[in-house]
Amino acid sequence: MKIGYACIPLGVDWSTNRKMSLKNFSSEKFLEITNLNLEDLRNILEYNIQNNIYLFRISSDIIPFGSHSINNILWQKIFKNQLEDIGIFIKKNKIRVSMHPGQYTVLNSPSEEIVKRAIKDIEYHTQFLDSLSLDYSHKIVLHLGGGYNDKVESIKRFIKNFKMLSESAKKRLVIENDERIFNFDDVLYASDALNIPIVFDYFHHLINPVDRDLKEILSLAKKTWKREDGNIKIHYSEQSRIKKTGSHSEFIETAKFLEFYNTIKEFDPDIMLETKDKNISAIKCICLISGSKSELYNEWAKYKYLVMEKNYSLYKECSKILNTTYDAEKFYNKIDEALLSPFNEGNFKNTLLHIWGYFKDEATVKEENKFFELVNKKEFYKAKKFLYKLSKKYKVQYLIDSYYFIYDNLYMQKELS
Repeated sequence: MKIGYACIPLGVDWSTNRKMSLKNFSSEKFLEITNLNLEDLRNILEYNIQNNIYLFRISSDIIPFGSHSINNILWQKIFKNQLEDIGIFIKKNKIRVSMHPGQYTVLNSPSEEIVKRAIKDIEYHTQFLDSLSLDYSHKIVLHLGGGYNDKVESIKRFIKNFKMLSESAKKRLVIENDERIFNFDDVLYASDALNIPIVFDYFHHLINPVDRDLKEILSLAKKTWKREDGNIKIHYSEQSRIKKTGSHSEFIETAKFLEFYNTIKEFDPDIMLETKDKNISAIKCICLISGSKSELYNEWAKYKYLVMEKNYSLYKECSKILNTTYDAEKFYNKIDEALLSPFNEGNFKNTLLHIWGYFKDEATVKEENKFFELVNKKEFYKAKKFLYKLSKKYKVQYLIDSYYFIYDNLYMQKELS
């Protein structure tokens, strides 16, 4: 079983979705951005291996305007060596990658023009995976598309248009149930007709369910995966506590994940997490299933100031767990409790002052005055952002690598003053 995440890890400076506008498109800019994207893809894959993450979704934006008519640059030839090197790394380390075209890639549209663009986009994704010389266990995930007031005809259109794809695209494409229109049974019908695999999305199923239990669904889904398709793959996510129904959660909660995992583990699926904190939740879920004592200590080093900021009592409880039982489930339950704790002015301020200790001997008088001015005005989130800038300036890697600065944006917290 592999557990992974999508596209861009948090807490690192690598990105594979650099873009440019159509207005400013040029061959020179395209080559520059593509090279940087590919370099960072390799960096991300290396980071993943260091953290026992062997499942990863590559961003569709890895090649700017990959399927747009403006892009007639032979990127496969220009970056042939770089792409082959990435592919060799993936195969050597037994990583499984995938791609997921966006919502505008609609293969079952009644519009011929939209279908043509969808086919072109699917073929671009196929070309990218093919350029890495990867086998057909590395997939392209697609929804069936729109309902257009007639689901039956829409599914028939998907089946018909699928046959217009190249043979490689047909072997790479897998289909996923969605949260609004096509449930698991709808996707199963299309899968049977086309003899292609199903990626079962658990979160979408909770919103758009069928009258089957989870084990029956997984049993049916697994049968759609042939040997050359690789292991069955599923998507797992949870409902955000702060956004509308259908929004992915800010992080994966321990109790919910373990309940799900214990139900489906007999099917040994590869699990793609779809959550806002991406790699952080992936590492968490991996540690919950098979983490070592040293890995939990490494995680605590990254979480500790975030927990201290939220709830100092939980900070002490986490430390006690790691110094006694090394129980990953108990440890992460406390982390979850901390992440869900409301803002506490005293904890937040005390943690800011604690973190300031990393800079007190290096910061300038001007920086010191600015920090304490923000704290005294109770502009705490601004003070925290300022500490992040100081961490980068003075290269305090321990803080940069931690999760302390990450979760504020995920929760859309407002500045308190």
